[in-house]
Amino acid sequence: MKAPNITQGRAQKVTAGWIHGVNSVRNPWALPEDQVKWAQNCTLRGGVAQTRPGFAMRLSLPNGNFQGGIIFNANKEYSAPQTVKGLNGKTIFLPKTVYTPEGASSQKFELSYLVFAVAGKVYFSEFPLVQPKAWSLHQLTGIELDPAVENVNFSIATQSAFVSSGSTTVTPSHRIVVIQDGISKPLYWDGSDKTGQVALDMPVGFWMAYSGNRLWVATGNIISASDLGNPLGWTERTEGTGRGDFSVPRPVTAMQDYVGQNNDSKLYVFTDRSTYAFASGVLDRAQWVSTQNFQSILYPTLGCVAGRSICFQAGMMWWYSQGGLISVDVAAASYLSSQVLYKDVEMAKAKRLIVSDFSGIAATSFENYLLCSVPYMDPLNSVTMVLDYASASEWNQSRSPAWAGVWNGIRPVAWANGYVNNEPKLYAFSVDYTPTSDGSFNHVWETFMPHRYDTWLDIGPEGQTSERISRIYAQVETALLGDGMDLKQLAYGEVDCSQIGGVVDVKISYRGTKGTYQEILNSRILSATNSYQYETSPEASKLENLGILQTQHRRLITESVNPVSGNISCESPHLFNVDKAFSFLIEWCGSMGVESARMFMDPFSETSYGKTSRDETQFCVVGEAGDSVLITLADSQEQVVDIHATSWSSTQTRTVTKTCAVGTTGPAVSATATASYISFTSQEDAITQAGNKALQEATNAANQYRKMNPCA
Repeated sequence: MKAPNITQGRAQKVTAGWIHGVNSVRNPWALPEDQVKWAQNCTLRGGVAQTRPGFAMRLSLPNGNFQGGIIFNANKEYSAPQTVKGLNGKTIFLPKTVYTPEGASSQKFELSYLVFAVAGKVYFSEFPLVQPKAWSLHQLTGIELDPAVENVNFSIATQSAFVSSGSTTVTPSHRIVVIQDGISKPLYWDGSDKTGQVALDMPVGFWMAYSGNRLWVATGNIISASDLGNPLGWTERTEGTGRGDFSVPRPVTAMQDYVGQNNDSKLYVFTDRSTYAFASGVLDRAQWVSTQNFQSILYPTLGCVAGRSICFQAGMMWWYSQGGLISVDVAAASYLSSQVLYKDVEMAKAKRLIVSDFSGIAATSFENYLLCSVPYMDPLNSVTMVLDYASASEWNQSRSPAWAGVWNGIRPVAWANGYVNNEPKLYAFSVDYTPTSDGSFNHVWETFMPHRYDTWLDIGPEGQTSERISRIYAQVETALLGDGMDLKQLAYGEVDCSQIGGVVDVKISYRGTKGTYQEILNSRILSATNSYQYETSPEASKLENLGILQTQHRRLITESVNPVSGNISCESPHLFNVDKAFSFLIEWCGSMGVESARMFMDPFSETSYGKTSRDETQFCVVGEAGDSVLITLADSQEQVVDIHATSWSSTQTRTVTKTCAVGTTGPAVSATATASYISFTSQEDAITQAGNKALQEATNAANQYRKMNPCA
């Protein structure tokens, strides 16, 4: 039976079952019941906002300019499988063995490594990942990259042949990892020793992709293809019927192998403004000239601005374009650029504050998740937008994906996913805010751990490590809950919590359509669910017969909302607790889930007659968090009549030419730009400003072209 105060005019609104996730682009008053305004470090599977899976720091890398990394499964053959006669005359089968970095043999099918570059040096770490005492023992010798370049690109290729003395020799197929920085000689490593090699015949480039049994390399806007089955051989491009390279109008920003229609290999080449397809599945190079649409344009006005953002999820290829996240079933697509929709509009709250340089955006997929790390108010990727294709857990529920908001705590500059010992793994190369005790900001984190807390490494003076536990901060912000246009007075709220484990600190705040969030609950929950929480306690013996400990439930009831004098916004004459609708912001630190929230509101009486709103005499200024202030300002430009009555305009053209320094060679680079400027000061000022603007644009263009065509 309800309490009397509920039945005597008190209204209640409930929000629960958020299977369709986050939507920050729609008016929060118009959100459907199965969506929330925002979430951080949460998943929303089953409609419950719960703490995300944990991250576990696995390695602290050498400190310095982190440039990129990849998972490499090396399988170069040490000895072929064979049968021999034993001492007793029985036949013994000896399986294939592969090389180890020490030059010895291993009976594993393949050996997995993390390969990465820091400040021009390339390192490897074998799985299972163990923090080394000295990274110098894991550095590939004989090779070096430019230590100052921002990014190094890694690509996995398969070598099954090589050319010697003009003839092609078939060799046991094995993988190699090819490494390029766009400036230095191309490098590669096959895992058979600790020495990297220089690919002498390979053209210098940056973006690479292995497609159609060839390695494709982009240098500026030129795309080259290696010999068939030999990513280290490049003679076919200079002789024979299919010799030559390909070009696109603008510099290549990404390349990706893809299986298209009829299971044919396709190579997709991106610029910042368009997308092209190459029929790499045609293996005979001599047929390229006669193959119809061997090079074709897929999307004339849609490109990729972040090469590390390309990934695959739900049978589609995803990448980040200038306007946002794109997903396309490329196998079925043909000139559909006008029908492509950006898939991250619901994440408008994060996209609004992404810095202007999108090139470092990195994306990946794991299980049913798509993760896209973006530079939110930070030069590096400070948050990861998370799209979940399994937010509805039941088979008969809608299978449409749902945004789970953003995850943070690390800054992934590159993702590495793949199979390690036949188990799918996802690692983040992160440049973190805080260094480990060895002074390094560069770390490797394993994601999607089964526990809902993060762990990090404490590194001792002798290189010994210990694992420390850190609780995860999470939050969910509900839609605006109300009923029509009538004003209401918030009374209090109830929140049902589940999946509670360990120590959890919870804070609940409310906010109407204006003003700042006001705290109405701050509580700590204590629940012992994991051995690390009680194993050192003298009372641990009391838990011996309880078996597996379960996560727990709580119903949290907030305090009654008491209006505070002065809690008023210049947007409304009413106190913060009076509005047409309210949101709850539920924050917690620890392992917990939020199942539902209920809000109680009392009627707020208003006189029912019309009246004219008065003119405002001061400017109302509202901050990001809802703080407001009234100030007196001078008349703004739109209030001053004929302020732009007199103006002067000018259009100027400037040319910049850059030559190579003494002692280096290369073509002179010229760029011309035209710019216009309107001045409200004088004609001379308009000419000067237009000239400066044109000179800056021409200089930027010349520098960009020189970067793609450096002096030697």
